[in-house]
Amino acid sequence: MLTTDLHEATVAFARALRQAPAVAAYRSAAAALEADPVAQAVLANLREQLASVTRTQQAGLTPSQEQLERLRELQAAVRANDTVMGHLRATNDVKAFLPVAAREVSAALGTDYAALVAPTTC
Repeated sequence: MLTTDLHEATVAFARALRQAPAVAAYRSAAAALEADPVAQAVLANLREQLASVTRTQQAGLTPSQEQLERLRELQAAVRANDTVMGHLRATNDVKAFLPVAAREVSAALGTDYAALVAPTTC
C-alpha cells in the first residue's frame, strides 16, 4: 500500500505526464483514430495485405505483381489518410518524449527510473 505522500506524488506525476504536449497529442490522435472507421479500415486492409505477402514469402514463394501492387496502393491510402498519419506522427513524438521524461525523473530521484519500472521476468 502506498503512503499518502507517495500516492499524491504519483497522481501528480501522472497528471503532469498526461498534460505534456507529446502525451496530450498522442491521446488526442489515438481518440481520433478510434473514432474514424475509414482510418481503421485503411489500417486493417494494409495489415491484411502485409500478412498475405508475408505468408507468401514464408512459403518460399515470390509475391505476385498483383499482391505487390495492392500493397503499394494500400500504403498510399495510409499515407493519404490524415487521421492515420496524425496518429503515426503523435506516436513517434511520444516515443521520443518518454525517454526524456524518464531521464528527468531519474535525475530527480537520483536513481534509474526506467530500471525501477521495467518489467521483471521469472
